[in-house]
Amino acid sequence: MGKIRNHKQLAFVLAAVLFTLQLVSSAGIGQRESVKAATGPQDTSTIVVSGSAVTVDPGIVMSAVNAVEITKNSITYQWAPVANATSYYIYKYDIPKESYEYYGATSGSSIRVEGLPAGEECYLAVYAVNDDTACRSDFVVTESVFTKPEKVETFTISDNTTTSVVLRWLDIPSATGYIIYRAGTGGNFKKIGTSVTGEYKDTKLTAGKTYQYKIVAYAGPETNVGEESPAIFTCSLPKSPTVVIKGGNQRVRLTWNAITGAMGYNVYINQNGQYVLLTTLEGKTSKKFIHTNLENGQTYKYYVKAYRTYNGIVYESKESAEKSAIAAEVSDTSTKAKLFKTKSTFKKSEACKKNKDFTKKLDYAKSFPMPGMLNTNVAEFGCGTMIPQGITVAKSYFFITAYDSQGIENSVVYVLSKADKELMTTIILPNKSHAGGIAFDGKNLWITQAKTLRSIPFSAVKDAIDNQEPYLELSAYGVEINLPQQAATVTYYKKLLWVASYDELKPGYLVSYKIAKKGSKPELTPLKTISMPTRVQGIAFSGNGRLIVSRSCQTDPKKRGYMHQLDVYKPNLKKASKGIISLGKVRSTVEVPTMNEEITISGNRIYIVFESVAFYTAEQRVDRVCALPVSYVTKLKK
Repeated sequence: MGKIRNHKQLAFVLAAVLFTLQLVSSAGIGQRESVKAATGPQDTSTIVVSGSAVTVDPGIVMSAVNAVEITKNSITYQWAPVANATSYYIYKYDIPKESYEYYGATSGSSIRVEGLPAGEECYLAVYAVNDDTACRSDFVVTESVFTKPEKVETFTISDNTTTSVVLRWLDIPSATGYIIYRAGTGGNFKKIGTSVTGEYKDTKLTAGKTYQYKIVAYAGPETNVGEESPAIFTCSLPKSPTVVIKGGNQRVRLTWNAITGAMGYNVYINQNGQYVLLTTLEGKTSKKFIHTNLENGQTYKYYVKAYRTYNGIVYESKESAEKSAIAAEVSDTSTKAKLFKTKSTFKKSEACKKNKDFTKKLDYAKSFPMPGMLNTNVAEFGCGTMIPQGITVAKSYFFITAYDSQGIENSVVYVLSKADKELMTTIILPNKSHAGGIAFDGKNLWITQAKTLRSIPFSAVKDAIDNQEPYLELSAYGVEINLPQQAATVTYYKKLLWVASYDELKPGYLVSYKIAKKGSKPELTPLKTISMPTRVQGIAFSGNGRLIVSRSCQTDPKKRGYMHQLDVYKPNLKKASKGIISLGKVRSTVEVPTMNEEITISGNRIYIVFESVAFYTAEQRVDRVCALPVSYVTKLKK
């Protein structure tokens, strides 16, 4: 040591010697020092500083130290440079020991703390040093920062129900908790919840949908997340079908509602007390199964499950309620009168007694019982609840439409010989929709259903008649044409289809349509419109151009809109203004029994269908198609 020149230099040397003795007596200069803190990371009072900068200079002010980059094993801290500082000393808090330890020094304004365990909580205490003056700032303690946790590598999904699934994974020691994300097949993941264990139950699913999940572990705050897990797909279970069962001739039919998200259905049968898979029906539109070749008189039990598949995994719904039915013989479609077996009993009916003019003019010999009212054989299933609606003549046959009031069986068309009224066959339509009016254009039968006209090629019906088939089951219509207005009744006249709507309180419309491509796929073009009265059930044009309108409503006079009559008009079909034909005034009205429906003309007779046969509450019930002279109906009043 050189010669001391003055008192100031002496004081500095004494201070240096004293500081050196302190370091030697503890851990030695430059070595890591450990002193137990009294009150946790915020207490820096017991830290023994490293290096020569012992004196705290109020002029050296250090700003906050912030974590700017966090990984699974490191944290990078950064701070604003201090103008009069030449270096910075860093101490890391050892949480188990509850003490700070010297970590290192740097001349820059950041430091990367490395070699940390995943999910480690970290605190630093940092001060700035002016090496020229051997002075330092106060300690600045960082906020709590955690390294990133480990990644959730695998997880499983189980316990699928219609509204929930359970996710399970191995708990990660480095994780404070987990964030669960869910998306549809499109991949728009959204947070749905958190968990502090290796399990999460998602209870807000929609039945029969595909979902995908990801799990992200976090350490400390939820914002400090690790890597995302791989996505896993699963499906919520479809809902259980509601099954309706019915026994038929050597067969049992099961039908059920379409299930959202189902890709098919599994039908199970009870054999010797145990249920086994009977058949699998693929396709979401499959809603019916007929089990055939059964023994009549035997009881059969079933249930149905909807299923959905994804990535080769089948997700089945719970079974439907068990349903049972007895296979039993079904009689042929009835041709006898349901209510009045003879002419004399019919003449004594309320319908005849309250409509004397109608009864006098009734051509009983040409009238005939409504078929199928006692029983309709619908492809070997019996139905006694058909309601007749429409009638037309096609070549040498009558065609009469009917629908099942219970909505169980498909709608039908009875085909009868004009000559002897013998039932030739029954057309079973492809749906249960209300089969209303019917007309024949020379090539096709046309049937009204709601706002739709549907065609049936006559050739298919003729084949069934020629082959003496008791019924013809249609799998599809020829064409289905949607109309802008309701289609209640239809007739064919002057090479046009005329379609009328029905409304109890408001006027309706009668629209004519030109038909193209009759022999292949018919096409319709609207032409002219006639404004019609309320409660139109049927229409027919006579040979001399009279428009006969069958109008009816309700079963008895106590109800609103009660009506049962035929009105006659004489519109000029050639005269139209902007496509509108004037209906004109009513030329005559003929009272008929209640609940008269569609009408048709064959020769000099008009034939009327009544739906009252199917209504026990009707005031005037009629169980036959009634024939009246056209001249009687169209006779114009003066």
